Amino acid sequence: MVVYIETERLRLRDWEEKDLLSFQKMNANPQVRRYFPSLLSYRRSELDMQRMDDILKEKGIGLFAVELKETGAWLGYIGLNYLPKDSKYPFENLPIYEIGWRLIPEVWGNGIATEGAMAVLEYAKEKGIEEVFSLTAEGNLASRKVMEKIGMSLFDYFELPDLSKYHPLKRHVRYQKKLNI
Repeated sequence: MVVYIETERLRLRDWEEKDLLSFQKMNANPQVRRYFPSLLSYRRSELDMQRMDDILKEKGIGLFAVELKETGAWLGYIGLNYLPKDSKYPFENLPIYEIGWRLIPEVWGNGIATEGAMAVLEYAKEKGIEEVFSLTAEGNLASRKVMEKIGMSLFDYFELPDLSKYHPLKRHVRYQKKLNI
């Protein structure tokens, strides 16, 4: 196991085979996926986890598996996602780094996302990243609150290009934080 970041309560590390079932269950949970267009199949989750681990091992930056230091319990992920110039997002300032998190509902409201995200921002700064964004559905107030707690500011609104104009999750927000300040 490679641990990239430690906080008071958390260990942000590479992905391990033992994480797969928990990751699959989290991505198939309607409560967790409430602000996403669909649930993820177990196969899609398996491929996503492998991709995230490959990126992390190659670059040392990515979406980290998160576990509770005290018990080793897997909680989800927190980290950075690189959005390249050819990304599907309608942004003129690509490429960008996006900070994001997805956690199991049992730990929501306990400051886990905030604690982990603050540590990831510090890690990003150490790696020379000067600016980070975060994206979510406009109605995802819990994630927006985390974005604000970690010092991010509302940057703009945008629409997901691959959703119908009538889809309730079409409209999204993008928050920004400059790390060199």
